[in-house]
Amino acid sequence: MEPDSHLPSLRSRELIPNESGTLITMRCTCTAKPKPSVVWMKGTKVVSESSRTRMKIEEKEDTYILSLEITDPIGPDSGTYKCHVKNEFGESNANLNLNIEAENEPEGTAPTFIEKPKIRSEKAGKLVVMDFKVKADPKPVIVWYHEGQLLKESSRLSFKLEEIDGGYYIRLDLKDPGIQDSGVYKCNIKNECGELNANLTLNIEIVPVIKEAPKTVSITKSSNVVIECKVQSVFQPKVTWMKETTIIKESTTHSIAVQRIREGEYSVKLEISPASAADKGSYKLIAKNAKGETMSNVIDVIVAPPAVEAPVFKQKLISTTTVEGQKTIFTAMLSSIDKTVTIKWTKNGKTITSSSTAEIKFDGSTCSLIIDSTKKEDEGTYTVIATNSSGTSESSASLIVQEKFQQEKEEKKEEKKEEKKEVVKKQEEKKEEKKEEKVEQKLEMKRTEEKTEEVVQKKESIVTRRKSSIKKEETLAVTEKKEEKKRSSVKKVAKKESKIEEVKEEVKVEEKTKVTNKEEQVEEKPKKEKEPEKVEEKAKVVAKKEEKVEEKAKVVSKKEEKKEEVVAKVEEKKVEKKLGLKKVEPPKVEKKEE
Repeated sequence: MEPDSHLPSLRSRELIPNESGTLITMRCTCTAKPKPSVVWMKGTKVVSESSRTRMKIEEKEDTYILSLEITDPIGPDSGTYKCHVKNEFGESNANLNLNIEAENEPEGTAPTFIEKPKIRSEKAGKLVVMDFKVKADPKPVIVWYHEGQLLKESSRLSFKLEEIDGGYYIRLDLKDPGIQDSGVYKCNIKNECGELNANLTLNIEIVPVIKEAPKTVSITKSSNVVIECKVQSVFQPKVTWMKETTIIKESTTHSIAVQRIREGEYSVKLEISPASAADKGSYKLIAKNAKGETMSNVIDVIVAPPAVEAPVFKQKLISTTTVEGQKTIFTAMLSSIDKTVTIKWTKNGKTITSSSTAEIKFDGSTCSLIIDSTKKEDEGTYTVIATNSSGTSESSASLIVQEKFQQEKEEKKEEKKEEKKEVVKKQEEKKEEKKEEKVEQKLEMKRTEEKTEEVVQKKESIVTRRKSSIKKEETLAVTEKKEEKKRSSVKKVAKKESKIEEVKEEVKVEEKTKVTNKEEQVEEKPKKEKEPEKVEEKAKVVAKKEEKVEEKAKVVSKKEEKKEEVVAKVEEKKVEKKLGLKKVEPPKVEKKEE
């Protein structure tokens, strides 16, 4: 705490209008250390700065002049304004009534401190007194709070408001204080001109109380050990852990931690990491503060036995249906043998014990429930529960008991079902057989089609080869005929030429004869001159006859070609009939003879 620090105190308040009435200033003077926060309020609403409203703070050492200025005040600006100041030691309020029509404020003074609030102890700590003095006019009303809760007078608590010279004396008396009485106390002092608040913090120190401590802590394999105690103390206590008579000091394996849980309560821990069998023994906690020290009860740290696994059923109960009078056996099996396990059987949630009608067996692994002669009332849900120190496991199954005639009905039903199944099975088999037959038929058809295609292809290839051979033969025949025609025409030409040569030779002979006889036959000269002309005419006649013969030969050769074509077609048709194929004939084209 800084020297001379104190809570805020409002000493004066003023409402100052200017001469023209265009500005009204509300001003309060406050003393406080440290500097307080300031809030202006109108009614219950906080006043904020705006174009018409402005706030000022003028500081002179520990005195502050607080101003709220309203420009061009109007009727709605009328009301009760409050200046609220606060620092860490308390708070204070001053009220100012603004009436635009009335310029004078009512007389009076808001509460202000004359003497700072303080706390003192009397009667050897059996009485706590909180008191202070204020100045106020008219007389204020006081209200006390503890940690925000309204306080009322009781056999342990009393309030006092006494008028003295220049003010009022305010006091709170608390008898037989305890740690639960620690905390913040607030006194609200209020009159019609303003209000004032004072905060006082009460710390009641007592000998530490160790509230919670374990009796036993176990050391398990490869684990840490944490011993925790809860201690009540206003301020954090000094703590010491002891093993037997030796003080434990912090090290790499031992750590000590103190943590505040809430106001006046702390958690104190000793952690051993890793813990071993050497750490077993008796431990104690010593907690100490200004009022004294307290020691906890002995906390035993022991080595825990090897951990036992919780039971697990590897074979669970199976629901069953039986007939009246028959034996029923429910069996379940644990995953390992453990004779520390306890077995419990229930039917519909009710415990079953061994009796003349039911027998329970357990050998550490297999648990059985045997019902010698099952009855209709034995129907229900059966549960086996296995429990050991590490946990519990259970398995359930249902039992249905049928009457004897019902069994016969069920058997008949089952027989009918089996018969139906057989019928359905046979039908399915027939369907499968039909499907297979259809598949075989399709395959056979495919094979037949493939064979037919092969035969057709072979026939076509034979026809093709036959046609090609026929064409070759026809071509050879035509070629031979053409060659023969050529040879005959050549012969004819040769004959013609030979005849012409013969005629020429004859003419030459005649000419020679004529020349030799020229002189002798001078008289017959005119006749002999006409004879060569006749010979030439005869030669021309012979040539024309030869041409006619050639034309006739051509006509004859064409007729022979047509006959050969007809014969070839007839031969093709005969071949096609033999092979059973139809010939696709090319479109006919008519030949025009020129």
